[in-house]
Parts: sequence; structure tokens; C-alpha cells
Amino acid sequence: MKVFFQKKKIIFHTELKKFSSKNKFSGSISSFLGKVRPHRNRKEIQFLEIEFYKKMAYYQAERNLKKILSKIQIDDFLIIHRYGKLYPSENIILVLVASEHRKDGLTFTKKSVEWFKKEITFWKKETFHSHSSWVQPEYE
Repeated sequence: MKVFFQKKKIIFHTELKKFSSKNKFSGSISSFLGKVRPHRNRKEIQFLEIEFYKKMAYYQAERNLKKILSKIQIDDFLIIHRYGKLYPSENIILVLVASEHRKDGLTFTKKSVEWFKKEITFWKKETFHSHSSWVQPEYE
């Protein structure tokens, strides 16, 4: 059960293969792959810069993932979130969950993605052709 913040690219098929092999006795593997959007408000994004305070992010992750895990049963999980300079269509977050039953795996996947979007303090700046602007958090 791991959370990583990294600059290097997330290679989905590589991570899925390693995770699936490690969890070969689980009944299901659930996944979510988030990507950098190419547009915001009909303006083309050139790139996205993500900054964060590492110690706080790991603390927030541990605290909140414990809350999720207290309500459901899973075998394992892997969450990778990128930071630094990212370009449209690049992978930004990967969540992999191994569980005995799909319901728990899908629930953990959904709750952890929602939580990362709302609760971890990231600073995101989008750069367009003519300007850049800080992204306000979205609560979908």
C-alpha cells in the first residue's frame, strides 16, 4: 500500500503489470488514470505546473486514506501523482486497487480520487498562449 509523488512520467501498462503480478490472488484490480486536460474554457493549455509541500501531502494522504480504509476492505493499493511541468494528455494521477470483490475496489478508487482532488494541497498553474493563471480547486 503506497502513495508516491513524482516528476517522472506514469507508464500505465508498466505499473498495472507490476501491481497485478504482485496481487495475483486478489479477485479484482480497479484503476483510474487521470490526464492533463488540453483545454479550459475553450482556451488551449500549453502546459500545467504543479507544486506541493511534500511532507504535508504525505501527511494528508496517510490521514485521509486511513479513514477510507476503516470503512472498506481491500488487499492493496498504489497511488501515483505527478508534479512539476506536465503537458496536455500526459498522465497526472494513477490509482490501482486490489481487492477480493470489485465493490470495495471501485469504492476505494472513487473515494481516493475525490479525496486527492479536494484534500491534498497542490498549487496548479496553467499556461496558455497569452497568459498563465492559477487553478482554483474544483469539487466535482
